[in-house]
Amino acid sequence: MILNTATEIAVVRRAADNKWFTRGIVAAAVIDALASLKLIFVTGLLFLVAAFRAGAQDIEPLTLWNRIQEKGLYERVWDKLKLYEDEENPVIESLSLIGRYHGQFWAVDAGQGSANGWENRRMFIGAEALLFRQVTVQAQIRVSENLDPFYDGLYQAFVEWSPANAFSLAVGRVDFLLAGLERSTSSSAMPTIERGLLVNQLMPGEVVGAVAKGKAGDFSYRAGLLSGSINQEFTDFHGGIGVVAGLGYNLPLFYQTGSLHLDYLFNNGNSANNALEPYDHLVSLWHQGQSGAFGLGVDLTWAHGLDARPAVLGVTVMPTYVIAKNLIRKGDALEAVVRYQFAVSDGDKGLQLQSRYEGEVVPNGPGNRYQAVYAGINYLVFGNRLKLMNGGEYSVMHDSAKDSDTFNGWTYFAAVRLFF
Repeated sequence: MILNTATEIAVVRRAADNKWFTRGIVAAAVIDALASLKLIFVTGLLFLVAAFRAGAQDIEPLTLWNRIQEKGLYERVWDKLKLYEDEENPVIESLSLIGRYHGQFWAVDAGQGSANGWENRRMFIGAEALLFRQVTVQAQIRVSENLDPFYDGLYQAFVEWSPANAFSLAVGRVDFLLAGLERSTSSSAMPTIERGLLVNQLMPGEVVGAVAKGKAGDFSYRAGLLSGSINQEFTDFHGGIGVVAGLGYNLPLFYQTGSLHLDYLFNNGNSANNALEPYDHLVSLWHQGQSGAFGLGVDLTWAHGLDARPAVLGVTVMPTYVIAKNLIRKGDALEAVVRYQFAVSDGDKGLQLQSRYEGEVVPNGPGNRYQAVYAGINYLVFGNRLKLMNGGEYSVMHDSAKDSDTFNGWTYFAAVRLFF
């Protein structure tokens, strides 16, 4: 599948007969989310709760505590988003509401200045239908950050045919989850609050085209033909073309499980291109391994620039570790993540600071060498469907032409992620 939406929703296929949310269940979910928010942001409270439970086991727990511990609460809430389900229906198998909300507070404290604010980072809403046991039809709109206007263009709109695990074909507007360690992961599943600088500089967001993917034994593959132009809805096909191809192989190395991937993105360099970034060749070699609670992703990416733009090379190392499970309720988890990035360009000013956060202090700050270290703690209330995230990143952009740092400082985040 192009997205993990259908897979995520398929886990809760046994939906309740009710067709809509009841106010009581929504209220309970909101109360629990607020309670969890306090627990993740006030670390000491976790220890107080643990002490309370150990020293007062003969006291009847609070009703709220019972609800937090109850495994079925969040499952029942998400079940209500399934508007229709009938596995025996040969035409319409299910119809569900889908979407996500990503909100975050950010603060930059750098030698070049400071800034902070709240951002409604992503707000998408739509529907997904499973038809004829092989076809997924999905459409999601983007909601503007301040809700005025409410509609801010399409996020995704595609039809996907999946006759078998060995093959699926999607046509339409899709999120570019097709290349590299970080850009192959949905924004709702990322362990970091934002993707790294080089990923955002080299790879597109949404694209319009046709993408095929599948698995055969230990191998996996993906290939796509993309339009070089994109607008609020689809494309006018005036921006040339892009081609993406990737091959993966199950290779645990010294992990329990793992896979090695090689991805390639081509841009024919049409002057009207606005969907793809200004690089005609991009290659990403990456590996993701997992052993119990520990995971490690390593990525090496190189790209050749168009119109005399300097080539760039970067490496990303991202370990994750599940510190504990079943902290507040059965099924939750506390996860730690660290990410190190190093990027260099073959020429002056080949790298640009990210427009968000760092760019609020130094807009489009150029340089030719960038390093950043991110560390964060995530509380997964209900897996990646509801989680609370804290993180901080120290980054340095150096400009060799001026022999000085364009940017040198910290960026702090506190975020909530909701995916349904």
